[in-house]
Parts: sequence; C-alpha cells; structure tokens
Amino acid sequence: MTEIVEGLGAAERERIGALRRSRRFFWVDLSVGQTSRDDLREVLGVPERALGPLCDFGKGVAASRKFFADGQVVVFAFSCYLESSASAGGSLYRLRPVEVHVVVSGDYLLSLHEERVSLPGLLPPDMPEGRSEQYVVYTVLDSMLTTEFDALNEAELALERLGLTSSDMRAGRAPMAALREINSRLSGLRRRVGPQRGLFERVSVEIGRLEGLGADDEPYFERIALQVGRLVDAIDAAADALAKGIDLRLNETTYWLTVVATIFLPLTFITGFFGMNFGWMVRQIDTALAFWLLGIGTLVVGVALIWRLVVRGSPAGADQDAAQ
Repeated sequence: MTEIVEGLGAAERERIGALRRSRRFFWVDLSVGQTSRDDLREVLGVPERALGPLCDFGKGVAASRKFFADGQVVVFAFSCYLESSASAGGSLYRLRPVEVHVVVSGDYLLSLHEERVSLPGLLPPDMPEGRSEQYVVYTVLDSMLTTEFDALNEAELALERLGLTSSDMRAGRAPMAALREINSRLSGLRRRVGPQRGLFERVSVEIGRLEGLGADDEPYFERIALQVGRLVDAIDAAADALAKGIDLRLNETTYWLTVVATIFLPLTFITGFFGMNFGWMVRQIDTALAFWLLGIGTLVVGVALIWRLVVRGSPAGADQDAAQ
C-alpha cells in the first residue's frame, strides 16, 4: 500500500526521510500555508528551477508557465472540484474548483494547493497493493479528473432543469441569472480543462521518462489524456446546448413582442378611425349603448380575432391546447 503523508511537521519530515531512505514510493499532500520553498527544497529535494512553477498560483499565469520537467521531476498544474461547505449566494452548485500543482518524481508524488484541505481524505483513490508507481500517480490524477466530470454533470443537470421549466407553458421562463450562472460554470470548467488537454500529452511523455519511477505495460497517462479530451468535448457540447437555450429564450421574447405589436397595430387604426369627427358617426353615437358598442365593442372584437388568429394558431398556443 502506498504511504500517504500530509503536512511537513517534525514527525512528517522524519517519516519522509525514512521512506526516501528505504526507497518506498509515497504521496505527500500539502497546502501552501503548511510549507515554504525552503521546506520543499530541503525535505523533498525539489530542484530550484522547479520551485517557481510549483509555487506560482497566480490566476493570470498561463498553465504552460506552471510546467517543468528535467528528467528528475515533472511539475504541472491540474485541478479538481471539491465539496463546498455551503452554497455561497444561493449557488446552483455544491462543488468548487481547486487548483492543484503536482510533482512527480521517482521517489514520491506531491500535490500542493492553496486551500487547507486533505486531498487523500476527499479524493480517496484506489491504490491496491502490488501495483506500479506509475499506477499510483495515474489513480490520483484519475480521481481528480473524475471530480471535473462531476462538476460538468452538475451544470448539465441545472441546464436540464431549466429546459424542463421553459417547456412547461404554465411555469415561468428560464431566468437569465440562472443561464448566466450556468454559462459562467461552463466557461470556468473550459478554462481549467482546456490547458490540461494541451499539456498532458507532453506531461505523459515526461512522466514516462522519469528515472526510478516504476512502470508497467499499461498506457495509464494516455488514458488520462483521452479522458481530458473527452471532458473538453463534453463541455463544448454543453455550452452549445446552453447557447441554443438562450437563443430559444430570445426568440420567445421576440415572438411575444411581435404579438403585442400585431395586436396594437389594428387597434391603433380603429381608435384613429373612430376619433375622426364624421358627421354621420357623430349623429349615430347619441346614446350610451351606441358608445359602448362602437367604441369598446369593436376593440374587444378586434383583440379577440387577433388573439385567435395570431396566438392560438401559434406553436405555443397549440402546446397550450394539447396540455389542456
């Protein structure tokens, strides 16, 4: 069973030293607040040139600037989605993104993140006895990647719920705030996963060349690269579905504006016509009954005819009739 070390306290440092001396592969999980560059250099032997990409969590830094490989270690940025303690601001989602910087060497696997969380506890990967060291790295990355699929599934379920709401004529239309939140979620996923697809082919090659990292005949990291590619394609498909939903909502709005304009156009003509001072009309409208019949009755009849011809004959009206 692969050893797991969390933190760099005195006991953990002693344990890491013993594991390295016995040549046993282990996984170290750290948060930025638990360590420093000097600790990483002294305890784990991370090369000086690798410390920059490893410790730089700037959001404006490209993923390619967070990659390093020298044959001894491979450093790259990955990401996962973890459970939120509470839905901030009434968010639709329970998972939040966490950027993780990964170091793979022949002695250990290191995961470094800004959040004070335990990845081994939240993402318990399957690491059976007797598997290769490359398999250990693979199963940790695969567990992280699975959470990204979970985050996409959350967005797809939210989109599906909005689709059902929009198709129900008795329910309210899909709110733009919800559509914007889904769009933001998909955009954030795409920004995180897209660079992973671009870099992981090289990452897989560099991991395969690491000295001292036990391997077997399985193409583990090719599988990760394929899964990342599938995830990007799935995100793009969900974004296309969202765009179609927004277009349908805009088309619906345009349709109802057209209906309103169609109703008021003949009404404007009728009111303008009866607003003229024709002698015959003035002489005929000499009672309250004539006023109500000609002044109000024609408007009601006009609205009823237009409603019947325009609204009830539309696809939306047909859907309402079928539902009844």
